[in-house]
Amino acid sequence: MRRSIKFKGRVPPASRSIAISALILSIFGLSMFVGPSAVDAKSKSGILKSAREAAIITPPTSPLLVVVSLRRQKVRVYDANGEIASSRISSGRPGFETPTGVFSILEKNVYHTSNIYSGASMPYQERITWSGIAFHAGDIPGFPASHGCIRLPFAFSKKLYGLTKLGTRVVVASEEVEPIAFDSPKLFKPLPADEASAMKSDRSKPAQLAVNDQPDDSSTSDALQELPLFIGVSPALIRAVADMPRDPQRRPTTRAEADQIMQEKLDRARASLKTAEAALATAQERATATAKEFDGPSQRYEAARRVVEPLRENLKAAEARQQDAIKAFAAYMSGTTTTLQLASADASIALDRESALEEALLDQTIEADRARAQAAQGEMSFAEVQAGYSAAQTARDTAADVLRDAQSDLTSAQAALSDANKEMRLRSKPVSVLISLRAQRLYIRQGIDPLLEAPITVTPLPHRVGTHVFTAMRYSTDPNTFDWRLVSAQTPVAGQPFEDGKKKRSRTALAQGRALNVQMATEALSAFTIPDDILATITELARPGSSLIVSDGELPLHENGNGTEFVVMTR
Repeated sequence: MRRSIKFKGRVPPASRSIAISALILSIFGLSMFVGPSAVDAKSKSGILKSAREAAIITPPTSPLLVVVSLRRQKVRVYDANGEIASSRISSGRPGFETPTGVFSILEKNVYHTSNIYSGASMPYQERITWSGIAFHAGDIPGFPASHGCIRLPFAFSKKLYGLTKLGTRVVVASEEVEPIAFDSPKLFKPLPADEASAMKSDRSKPAQLAVNDQPDDSSTSDALQELPLFIGVSPALIRAVADMPRDPQRRPTTRAEADQIMQEKLDRARASLKTAEAALATAQERATATAKEFDGPSQRYEAARRVVEPLRENLKAAEARQQDAIKAFAAYMSGTTTTLQLASADASIALDRESALEEALLDQTIEADRARAQAAQGEMSFAEVQAGYSAAQTARDTAADVLRDAQSDLTSAQAALSDANKEMRLRSKPVSVLISLRAQRLYIRQGIDPLLEAPITVTPLPHRVGTHVFTAMRYSTDPNTFDWRLVSAQTPVAGQPFEDGKKKRSRTALAQGRALNVQMATEALSAFTIPDDILATITELARPGSSLIVSDGELPLHENGNGTEFVVMTR
């Protein structure tokens, strides 16, 4: 995103140090970053080689805080023990000022080219905003000269790239600030490490026993007496309780229990997946077997159907002929006179006609009866075949249904295991809490995943308190507490009213010292209350690296979309 400066001919006095640095680097086989035209295939190969070397740098054992001072043109890197690295920088020049505020590393790319400034090369790019601000190797003339990015010396950019990871906290301030050891009851605590430490911490209450007898001391109003600790805190009881089944919906009370619940959830998901895979294999075998078993009854059914259908057609035709004979005989009998009323010749003809129709009716009745008998015998045989066919068909269809259910169960088990693995991965990521005093809202994210957003109670502030970042660097000597560090990204002068504009705030927000930072941070913490249920969630998720950001500003939505932890602008 930023174009480097290339010098031709005589080197300007302000940049002689750069030329000297380039000469030194060239002696050791390195090269200065001088712009896109200088980055050929050979230099790209060198950058990639340097990236592999940077990856060898031993990662820090505690979270990092990267703090940039624009006025000092300095970047410092801190871990739990203090400063571990520092370097000069070159930030945005007038008109392209580098924004100040709270950021994190959003993206890392060894070799990156700007899509804004003509493909300018940006080695060891570490993005802190999606709108284009990043750390990267570049020219360091000794004054702000970039288009907004934070340029670093090539060697230091390589070192920083090896130290940081996605999510590393970055604070860019106008003045020089440093992490301050800080503690406050308003800062959340982790879950106790285990049952034993929970019993020792001030969160646990002594075991009590209800009794009916009033104590001798009339000043004591309740009837509760403390039990000796040895009654309920034996190691055997602790182990027994640890082995008891737990309600997976119950909140853990210790970190050990939280880890155990998570591991049990993962184990259950894996076991469910194995069960679903076995059930699917069994269902597939059964479906295949029943499909094959269905072939024989199906063939016999078709053969029996081909036999019975002609019998049915023959019966239908015979019954139709019988009905025709019945109708003909009935019609003749209803339309003729009696034999006594006819002449002898006509009577003889009538008797012959009647006899013929009667014989025809008898013949058709006999044929119909024979057809019925044949059809009945055929239907009985067909019914036997059809019963076997229906049973095989039902078995096949049932096996197919079981197979579909098994496939659905496997999909659900795979999704559950994926969710459990994701939750396990999330547990290793720090939780970040942002309190916007102006919006009176709380936001929680774990890594880049939004977890919760809710309104909170905020006491009206008489003046600005600024923006402050509290980071849990590690567990303290008491494993049930955190070792916190405060970095004030913006500290107004004491009593600065809200109506002061940005310009005045920029002029007056000078370095006032550690005491003012602590004062403003303390006032910021005292201005809000986190609901107990939300605090319980935060406590359950809190690990070293977790942070609390308190600001009297609002969350800029245009910088806090998907793939972002929190970006809080102070300028």
